[in-house]
Amino acid sequence: MKRVIISLTIAVLIATVAISVTHYYSVKILSSTRAYTNFESQYSKGEKDAARHLINYIYSHDETDYLYFKSDISIPKGDMMAMRGLEAGEDSRLARLGFLMGGNNKADLPQLVWFYKKFKNEPFFKSAITAWQQANILVAKLNAIGTQAYADIQSGKPVDREALILQINTISDDLTIKQQSFSATLGETSRTVDADVFQLDIMISAVILICSWFLSGIMLRKLHTSQRVIVEQNTALNEMNERIKQFAYSVTHDLRSPISSLTGLVSVLEREKDITKLPEYIQMMRETLELQDKYIHDVLNTIRNDSGKKQEICNLVDLVNDIKSQNSFFAGGQKVQFVSELEVWELKCNIAEIKVVFNNLISNAVKYADFNKPEQWIKVRSYRKDENCVIEIEDNGLGINPSQKESIFKKYFKSGINKKSMGLGLYFTKKAIEDMHGTITVKSLLGKGTSFIVSLPLS
Repeated sequence: MKRVIISLTIAVLIATVAISVTHYYSVKILSSTRAYTNFESQYSKGEKDAARHLINYIYSHDETDYLYFKSDISIPKGDMMAMRGLEAGEDSRLARLGFLMGGNNKADLPQLVWFYKKFKNEPFFKSAITAWQQANILVAKLNAIGTQAYADIQSGKPVDREALILQINTISDDLTIKQQSFSATLGETSRTVDADVFQLDIMISAVILICSWFLSGIMLRKLHTSQRVIVEQNTALNEMNERIKQFAYSVTHDLRSPISSLTGLVSVLEREKDITKLPEYIQMMRETLELQDKYIHDVLNTIRNDSGKKQEICNLVDLVNDIKSQNSFFAGGQKVQFVSELEVWELKCNIAEIKVVFNNLISNAVKYADFNKPEQWIKVRSYRKDENCVIEIEDNGLGINPSQKESIFKKYFKSGINKKSMGLGLYFTKKAIEDMHGTITVKSLLGKGTSFIVSLPLS
């Protein structure tokens, strides 16, 4: 693709340079033909004025008419000098001087010289040069007739006026034909240049348009691809950010659980007066610390796995027992009775995410237990339904207000009972379940209790 873009760009640059060069030379050629047209006009006017004044002199013998004749004939004679200079080819100074004598504008001299040197061997200009050369011969004859007539009149010799005037008119008519041929050649040259430049402009413009169209298409596709990649990367970053938040919350939440258990054990120890029970409590503390250490190792393994989505066989019995142990020493946790009814013991899932699910749901059941009731209990069930493992966590706690039931899984939602809650527990619980391609529903009666039903694929 990169080579295609470079090739198309080079093609556009070459075409742009080509059209610039073409226009430069077309303007130069047209400017030169215009200069030669002006040259022919001065040449023709000078020759005709010279013929007219010579005829007047032959009739009037007025010296002034002859001086006008010499002045007028100097114009085509100057162009004759210019041709000699151009044919010499070594130095254009003589040609420039001749063109100036021929009444041409000084600004046109470079074009006149350049065009002659550039195209003197081209067929279209060769015919014009031939007409110019033949016209110069006729001008020389006219000049010779005028010089001889002046000499004869000055010496008093008889002059055949009719014969002289016939010669002059014949030369003038022949010159008119040569001048028309010269003009016609230059006109044809201008029309040919115009037509060629127009066709070339169309072809070059077509090349530029086609290449630009392809380039635009490629760049638009690349832009669209870049935008799509940016959107995908932004989505991935947002998802990663969300996972980091979820991971940070779950880690913080799960790290606090053993600390809360230890705090509860310390409170029990402070009130315990039977020294014989100390070893039992110390053993509980040891087990809590071992659970904490094991959890830290699990977190480190999750970080090493990068994606955090590695699946492995999770033992639900051990997992539920660990979380029950962590929550049993929460404030009021000692009063809650835990009941396990696990028909499915093993589940292939992400261990870090399944821990988030159990820890949040069980710890919430403890937090929202109804201690006004004779007994408080939490039941954890698991059973197979089709190709899914269904996990139910049921309690007989305070229950959920019906008006809040639809909002409990929203980020930062707080029921108002637990002032220390950040409103993220159930939100991340649902996210973890969805990451494992599962679903979660809730059933609750205010004052009666709550049941969370989680459905996860078995494999």
